[in-house]
Amino acid sequence: MIKFVKRPAHDETFPSWLYRISITRSGPDYSAFSKALQALISRAPERTLSQSRAKDVRSSEGADFDYNMHMIQSVIDNYLAKFSIRLGFFEPRRCLILPYAMRNFYCPECLIDDVKTRGFPHWRKSWTYCMTAYCFEHKRLLVMSQANANAYDRAWYAFKEEICDPPFNEYWVIRDRLAIQIQRWYFGQPGFNDLGLKNVHSSTALFDLTYSLLLKCRTKFEDGGYACSLAREYRGQIIQKSLPLSERIKIGVNVSVPLQRSYALILTGIVLGLTSQPQITRFVRLARQRGIPWPSTPFEIGKMAILYASREEYLELRMLYSATPADLIVKCAEFFKGLEHGVYSLRDEYSSRDREWLESGSPYERWLAPLEE
Repeated sequence: MIKFVKRPAHDETFPSWLYRISITRSGPDYSAFSKALQALISRAPERTLSQSRAKDVRSSEGADFDYNMHMIQSVIDNYLAKFSIRLGFFEPRRCLILPYAMRNFYCPECLIDDVKTRGFPHWRKSWTYCMTAYCFEHKRLLVMSQANANAYDRAWYAFKEEICDPPFNEYWVIRDRLAIQIQRWYFGQPGFNDLGLKNVHSSTALFDLTYSLLLKCRTKFEDGGYACSLAREYRGQIIQKSLPLSERIKIGVNVSVPLQRSYALILTGIVLGLTSQPQITRFVRLARQRGIPWPSTPFEIGKMAILYASREEYLELRMLYSATPADLIVKCAEFFKGLEHGVYSLRDEYSSRDREWLESGSPYERWLAPLEE
């Protein structure tokens, strides 16, 4: 039996709540909610999952069905007070949000629990964040829904999909445990040992950039993210034209799937020192037993994070990291040493100045210095 709906559920997106209000005829003005839902739908972008994922990302700058607060306010603001709800309840809690057409990953166990407790499933805001690979409550990797990502009732369609239980072996268990640990740190979940790195703006900004770099998209002319190459179970799309590094980083994190994100979480956690050495050693051993050449040090991760296509690309990455505080660069010195080591790949553009830095005792310090002319 579908229960009467008044307030939105914890972490629920706005269109999910609006749809539940309309379909259950909750409240004295449920017909107005239905009209508001139709008004919201009329402004939503029209795309389907059958289109190119990268194309969806580049063309999804229009109306945001979940988080366009001006749109939400214009169609429903008069009714929020009747439910004692502030508009801010529906705002995102993180800056890195997946484009609208990419928000199609979810936890099937959460939807089953919704139906048991409320009679109707709802869509979570946490599933729309770029850093979410796992459901915290059920400790499982999110899965992809085949429903239209634009559908306001996608939670109901996702609930009806048949999902197989995730595979179980020691490697997957340790992988998931490590990645969830890092995801918990990023979202400030209680009870996490931060190993000396506090969750503050500067550390999360460094996390964002490094995580995104490891997920950069692959093109016909440039390599893809290191996390994507390690996630062999999923082969992503290859874009058929050359793109600037910053654009490849943006597209890559937006079209990433939960499996790739889980690997990027672990790699970034190793770089920032959010995992203990025994955890790393055990995981690397299990990964290599499965034929996955998993790195064991931040230096290896930095060295494999990017194959510079040109000196301009190297300088662009330096510029992207230029806002990183000096203490964090020093803390992650081995990773930046690996990034600096990548200039060897420039060959004809390799300079004597590069050699001086690489042969110095602290090549990472070049990332503390101003960019060379």
